[in-house]
Amino acid sequence: MLAGAIVGAALAGAGVAFQALLRNPLADPFLLGVSSGAALGAALAVLALGVAAPLWMPACSFAGALLVAALIFVLGRRSFGTAGATLLLLGVVVNAILSSWILLLAHLVPPSERLRILAWLTGSLGQVAVGPAGLGAAAAVTLGGGLVLQWLARDLNLLALGETVAGSLGVAVRAVRVALFFTGSLVTAVAVALSGLVGFVGLVVPHLLRLVCGPDHRLLVPASMLAGAALLVLADAAARSALAPEELPVGVVTALAGGPLFLWLLLHRQRVPLAEAQT
Repeated sequence: MLAGAIVGAALAGAGVAFQALLRNPLADPFLLGVSSGAALGAALAVLALGVAAPLWMPACSFAGALLVAALIFVLGRRSFGTAGATLLLLGVVVNAILSSWILLLAHLVPPSERLRILAWLTGSLGQVAVGPAGLGAAAAVTLGGGLVLQWLARDLNLLALGETVAGSLGVAVRAVRVALFFTGSLVTAVAVALSGLVGFVGLVVPHLLRLVCGPDHRLLVPASMLAGAALLVLADAAARSALAPEELPVGVVTALAGGPLFLWLLLHRQRVPLAEAQT
């Protein structure tokens, strides 16, 4: 339950960070390739370490996520003072490249080890092996990331008006965007290191909380992280009980629920401009 709460809060906080960074309410914490880097690190651990992989997969996953985040920052450093279109394209390209490498590694490992990579890619809280100290460190990093986002909440509200307006009101646009990128990447790396790839939490939770709390990040940041923690704990409970005694990966539950909701949000966003044009 503690791991689920940490992962849910981290993914929801990363969702707020990346949606503010890209100024797109449908942006996902995994959009910029950080999660693919974490998955590649886990796959390399399985290939290199074999039976000892479970002990090292969280650390390798965390390192892979941070290395990819650093790579994207270096490649797209010029885009951190702009609207972020270049950054978004870089994330898509890096995701595609790393996904192909993950598939290659999955075919190189013995068949008995492929299940570990598959479990990591689908997301599960049933195999958390970091221990109390690791959970405490993950909780501290997630809380620290939330505090950074809360500290930047006023700047995020101004950034929603546009970089030019925010800059004229005293916001250091480039510095804030860099802080958003690394804070979102760090908490995403923590979440993936604990549970593997759990999708749609960072997409759905901040968007729905905007409908409840409004766009003010002073309320949106803590509300999203609390709601994300509660949601993932409930999703894990559903995953454990739906087909008991079999246990579904929690990432499967969030994908089954989040996929249709994402489609509805996407179609809803497309109807609005059409209705305005007809008016």
